[in-house]
Amino acid sequence: MSKVAEKPVPSEGVEVVGKTHTILRLHDLLDEAQKWVTLVSPYLAIEKLRDVERKIRNALSRKVTVTLVIRARDAHQNSGPSTKGLDMIRRLVEQGLKVYEVPDLHAKVYVSERHALVTSLNLLESSFNNSIEIGIWVPAGRTEYGKILEFVRKEVAPHGRPLSMPAPEEEDDDNPFFEDEELGETGHCIRCGETLELNPSKPYCAEHYAVWARYSNPDYRDSFCHGCGDEYPATKNKPFCRDCFDEYDGGIPF
Repeated sequence: MSKVAEKPVPSEGVEVVGKTHTILRLHDLLDEAQKWVTLVSPYLAIEKLRDVERKIRNALSRKVTVTLVIRARDAHQNSGPSTKGLDMIRRLVEQGLKVYEVPDLHAKVYVSERHALVTSLNLLESSFNNSIEIGIWVPAGRTEYGKILEFVRKEVAPHGRPLSMPAPEEEDDDNPFFEDEELGETGHCIRCGETLELNPSKPYCAEHYAVWARYSNPDYRDSFCHGCGDEYPATKNKPFCRDCFDEYDGGIPF
């Protein structure tokens, strides 16, 4: 009789795990998220991973912001999600899932406000059942977690565009699911403190963005937190003070 794989004992350190525990950690990440989850998987067959689909649905039911990022179709990849997969994605979008595509995406990263999982694992049945995979599990608060978050924000998010999906055949209206959403919250210009829309990828007012763009130094220290507006040496890369960073529940902005 085969033995059931046991979960590794949780720790505050970085863990390197094999495929079985990588899948368990992915499940943990979805189950334990309280604010946001971003799933970066170039290739996707969500209709064949019902456990993952159910955990995404449960997270959305808990009002967790869930973002899925896949690879944009190109000359080397003509196939994307299947018709059944698109139908399932559409239903998740109706529940609140955000889906983006990124050209040339190959990185696999799953991250929440509590943990990050860097892995070779795609959200594919073959990856879950057949392939040899590895994962690195990193708790929030560690230096490595911050670097992973920075990678997704700087290298992945700027290239994301809402996934274009055909509307269901029975519907004649335009598909509203992937319209560009506004955050609808108040933020502040990190240079002058002026009130503007909360958007960590655009933390300047128009006037001071033009000034910043002359040099485009993302680590230049300005004067105000983008969230609360208090005095703080914010930068384009790190526009929030520590308190606002901890409270911000929008995850990684695309």
